[in-house]
Amino acid sequence: MINKRKINPYPLYNSDNPLLSDYKDSLDIFIGKAFWIWNQDKHNEQFINTVGQCCFNHIIGKPVKNNKEYPIFDYQKLINDAVENYQDIWILKARGIGLTTFLIRYLAWKILSSSELDNKSIFIISGTREEHANYIKEKLQELFDKKFPLLKLESKYTELWLKNTWIKVFPTKNVKDIRGYFEASYIWVDESDYLEESIQDELLHAISPYEEKSNCKIILCSTPNRPDGLMQRIEKDKNSKYKKLKLDYTYGLDKYMIDNS
Repeated sequence: MINKRKINPYPLYNSDNPLLSDYKDSLDIFIGKAFWIWNQDKHNEQFINTVGQCCFNHIIGKPVKNNKEYPIFDYQKLINDAVENYQDIWILKARGIGLTTFLIRYLAWKILSSSELDNKSIFIISGTREEHANYIKEKLQELFDKKFPLLKLESKYTELWLKNTWIKVFPTKNVKDIRGYFEASYIWVDESDYLEESIQDELLHAISPYEEKSNCKIILCSTPNRPDGLMQRIEKDKNSKYKKLKLDYTYGLDKYMIDNS
């Protein structure tokens, strides 16, 4: 008699299925999966054909706000395409469009869907204090709580290892510490327009060498702050190397936003 529990490669989508417990610690389910299937008809078809294992966000669970699930919104494909296709990305955003949530999920997907980031590093710069830097790390770690409750990720304060990738979150006051590392695959600076002017200059000098050393992708994102700040200086620079993406409040109208960042 064939033991179906042995040959079934992935848990069924139904979280009540008794087979699920056999695979809670396995992240192989994400290999080769799309982040999100942007064509709705194809997505619905794939969802049915794969029993809910169609993409990263359905497997790990869609974003939740106020106990309600929401999809990855259509306008967020602009973010996806910019990060996929360009090395330097500048995103000026309104509050409430879910950019922080999106990028946390995107980076987790990049790590888990292939071996591209095996033994690589990701640096995130966020918040003025270590408490906020650790909050970003915890948000990433919490992605797995619902569908993979037995999974134990190696982590410590402001640091997380996901599969074979090291993620380090720096508070803005420690921007200069980034200079002490050899390479990184992604550097994401959150709310970069709120850095003090001296730190903004230090930031650009600290992260720029990583592009040459390790072909690192740089993501600068922020809500608008000072008219003479970092984001506007880049926006006005006609020779800037950054792919520029502006997402004002109209992108989020009637979307029941997934977070306030």
